[in-house]
Amino acid sequence: MEQLKQGLSGAQEHVHRAVQSATPIVNDALGKMQHFMAPYILQARSFADNHAAPAMHRVQPFMQQVQARIQKGFQHSTASIDASLHGLQPWQVAAVTAVVVLLTLWALTWLQAAFAEVRETGFVQSLIDFLKTLPGIRGLVKREHTKMMVKLRASINKSLLNGGEQHLQLPKKGLPAQQIISSLEKRGQHDVPFDEGASTVSGTLYLSGEAHCALLNDVYTRFSHTNPMHADVFPSVRQMELEVLAMTAAMVGGGPEGDPEVCGAMTSGGTESILTAVKASRDYMRAKRGIKHPEMVVGQSAHAAFFKAAEYFKVKLVVVPVGKDMRVTAAAVARALTRNTVLVVASSPCFPHGVIDDVEGIAQVASKAGVCCHTDACLGGFVLPFAHKLGYPVPAWDFSVPGVTSMSLDSHKFGMAHKGTSVVLYRSKGIRRYQYTRITDWSGGLYISPGFAGSRSGALISTAWASMIHQGEEGYLRITDQMMKAAGAFAKGLQQIEGLQLAGSPAMTVVAFRASKPRALNIYALNDLMSQRGWHLSALQLPPALHMCFTGQHASIVDSLLKDLQECVDILQKDSTGIKDGMAPIYGLASVSPDRKIIGEFLVAYQDVLLSG
Repeated sequence: MEQLKQGLSGAQEHVHRAVQSATPIVNDALGKMQHFMAPYILQARSFADNHAAPAMHRVQPFMQQVQARIQKGFQHSTASIDASLHGLQPWQVAAVTAVVVLLTLWALTWLQAAFAEVRETGFVQSLIDFLKTLPGIRGLVKREHTKMMVKLRASINKSLLNGGEQHLQLPKKGLPAQQIISSLEKRGQHDVPFDEGASTVSGTLYLSGEAHCALLNDVYTRFSHTNPMHADVFPSVRQMELEVLAMTAAMVGGGPEGDPEVCGAMTSGGTESILTAVKASRDYMRAKRGIKHPEMVVGQSAHAAFFKAAEYFKVKLVVVPVGKDMRVTAAAVARALTRNTVLVVASSPCFPHGVIDDVEGIAQVASKAGVCCHTDACLGGFVLPFAHKLGYPVPAWDFSVPGVTSMSLDSHKFGMAHKGTSVVLYRSKGIRRYQYTRITDWSGGLYISPGFAGSRSGALISTAWASMIHQGEEGYLRITDQMMKAAGAFAKGLQQIEGLQLAGSPAMTVVAFRASKPRALNIYALNDLMSQRGWHLSALQLPPALHMCFTGQHASIVDSLLKDLQECVDILQKDSTGIKDGMAPIYGLASVSPDRKIIGEFLVAYQDVLLSG
């Protein structure tokens, strides 16, 4: 205790000496500051004496009148309240006061919620929502909704079995195998046919090569019973998943030649990879910086899965516009950042226009702000690395860019695996662990899951592994070069068609185009005419456009696609009405309607029909 007292006494003496030595310095600084500010203080006083004082003198009578009126009104109000409460017991006065306060608080809370909803929804949409609650309009909307459902069912259900065998209940007795195969063959006749290398569908069909498809089918059969959830039972599947992750990471800036800390997990598709990355980033930033009201900054061209993730995980979505080149810029992202931002997103490339956002600039902004940055390469992950090696101009986009913290890329697209596999990668295990679900107090035992699913298909993991091993770098280089040349030829030919122009400069195999004069050429009517000829292009909006995603199945279709586009444009330039029963009226309405909710209701009705017939 004596040593403690001596230590405190010594510390006190040191502090006293420090204060004594600092006092002259502080006084000297204050003196200099006072000397420096003296002329400005004199000027301020002179201005106040010459200008402010006369002005106050002129307005003083008016202010006195206002003060008198306020005082009189207050006295009148208090007198009225006293009169109305005259004769009441003190407890009654207290009760009335409490009721008034509670009602006032309720009204203020209601107004605050109403203003917040208007601010979030927008004034125009809020006004439309109110008008739709009026009796006459409400009935009209309901009748139109009923008509829409009837038309939708009639249109969509054309592709269902017409009078054919349907199974809406379990058969009393199981059917023989041959009968089942025969039924499947009949059902398959309703699907869009395609020949090897001559698909008329944008994207969708990524597998190519009969030998490759046969191999994957064989692999799937061999592992159709496996489930990586039971790693001790199926160690072969666990090994294949580890190798898929390692090979994929090495392609995109990880591995021994890049950042060896890059790690990841396999998912069921691009949407799940994106959802997983958003969830992990949200939870990581909450643990790191305590952010409880998370926000995510995305471009208008970001994949719809980010909008879905925001809805699922209660993350506020901040959407920034794209530039004239359809790219999201670092400046736009920087302006949208707040203290609640947990994640910013860059596309490599974006689904609508096939352009790559400014990944380097966006990642730099994110890194400076200390937030996560995701690059969505679901489309480009298995193309851009090989396009770069082939010498095509590809800007930096992967984990070689400092600041990129996560990435999504699909093995079931240009990785040429069976549908149902994708990869999500992270800069480090420290971020990846926030995608896990761990449960320690379940009566079924200790539980850990890497993602949303519990059980997963080991067969799909095995086909992703087999596809990558079968293609190898040489195979992916060959197919990438073939696709890039097809997309380049299409983009070049498209610019020769009067009335059409590119929507952005395509970075890989997605080529978007729109009408150069939208009033003269309805791009959605063009899509309807092309559909009539068997083409399945992707319709876009904001702005109205179409795109074609070239895969290994499009080696021989460029000339015929350009020919049909030219002929359909010529038809519309003579008669702009297009096809009355096509999708053009619906997309046209969606592109101009201020009521986004009614468009959403149409989509819900469409989905209902798909699921219920």
